[in-house]
Amino acid sequence: MSELPSRRVGYWWSEKKSRKLNVPELTAVCRSSGLELVKLDMDRPFEEQGPFAAIVHKMSDILVKAKKDDPQAKAICASFQSYVNSHPEMAVIDSLENVDKVLGRYEQYKIVNESEICEEGDIFIPAFTQLTTMNIPENLSKMKSAGIDFPVVCKPIMAHGSTRSHQMCLIFNEEGLNDIMIPCIVQNFINHNAVLYKIFIIGDEYFVIERPSLKNFCVSDQKTIFFDSNEISKPNSVSDLTALDDNESYTPTVWPEKKKMDNIVRVLHKYLGLDLLGIDVIIDNRTGHYAIIDMNVFPGYSEADNFYHLLTNLILNKIHLKESGKTVETFEPKLIEFLSTPVLKIDETGQKSSNTFQFWMDLKPKAVENRSCSSIASDASTSMHCMEDKNLQRVQNEMLLFHKQSDVQEDSGVETSDSCDERKNKTCHRTVKHQHSKKYASNNSSVKESR
Repeated sequence: MSELPSRRVGYWWSEKKSRKLNVPELTAVCRSSGLELVKLDMDRPFEEQGPFAAIVHKMSDILVKAKKDDPQAKAICASFQSYVNSHPEMAVIDSLENVDKVLGRYEQYKIVNESEICEEGDIFIPAFTQLTTMNIPENLSKMKSAGIDFPVVCKPIMAHGSTRSHQMCLIFNEEGLNDIMIPCIVQNFINHNAVLYKIFIIGDEYFVIERPSLKNFCVSDQKTIFFDSNEISKPNSVSDLTALDDNESYTPTVWPEKKKMDNIVRVLHKYLGLDLLGIDVIIDNRTGHYAIIDMNVFPGYSEADNFYHLLTNLILNKIHLKESGKTVETFEPKLIEFLSTPVLKIDETGQKSSNTFQFWMDLKPKAVENRSCSSIASDASTSMHCMEDKNLQRVQNEMLLFHKQSDVQEDSGVETSDSCDERKNKTCHRTVKHQHSKKYASNNSSVKESR
């Protein structure tokens, strides 16, 4: 069998990211597709290291340093851009120009806020402003003008570049404004039932991971809460900040709609032009609207089992696009991982009163949006025995009976247009006590949970 033609692909990211990515495995997958992965040496002229059919990188931290006038970082960025400009036949994932759009939180929020995605209001950026002084009356005035009320989240200006990018605080009152570190972004805190949805984009494909997030808060006289957003939203995070209060143990939480997720991915690709992007989304527990709260370049894809193949396919597609001479490619988001059903799970975190069985079932096969969700409570003393087959079957039967009573369909099994429209307007809820990371497959085949 003849060997595949080899195309050289330059790459660069930090050593820390290399350890997380498992470069040897990525190299092997690339090699099987005729790609030779070559690490770039930032201290040598790029012209000496080429030619390359493509370059894939995460230079966001270097770009941040360059913005702060670090001479070495500025030299690297200038040299890299000069090489890219000299080789228009080479694919770059992603261009420095596009990466620059999301380095700062104010800039990324402004881009999204001014796009058509926010016109209807069901997808939005929580009200925000930039604070550059410790003058509380002045800051209060800026917040009022921007439509910001307590409680607020205070975030560093830069979304990349250092561990400080994730050091945030939750401020509940005027006195708490003494705790800010300027310059910073303050943003309305949206109650979202301690659930964060992370969208991971690879070209025109994406998947969604559910992660823990901050619990619900209201205006109070309590002191500022400091937290690390990375730590709070880790898959195995266990924190008092992510556990809903006892009086909110069974607060309804809305499943994200594929249509809205598609729209977020589509519009942000249009304005940012990034192929490797992470987007953090929460759902307002009062309105059901979707809030985009953060974005980052080339996020960690550790929960995507086939990431190496997805990245390799992306590189190949970009190379083929360049070789074809096309300058514009069609873009239509493809969901590759999402909420899988049916799922039966027991929330064992309700220690004081009762536990809740959660049951999700598709109302129509292969229709991600058409999903019905319900829950029933059981006595905590008997909950641990409910994984026995007979009890499991009983719960399933009760849920099926519930849905037969609450969701009326035509005898033929085919929904009429009226029933379809009615379902579109229905909101699917589930009960939440404490969240764990979950990955959901869009083909309704499997669910992976890390507890």
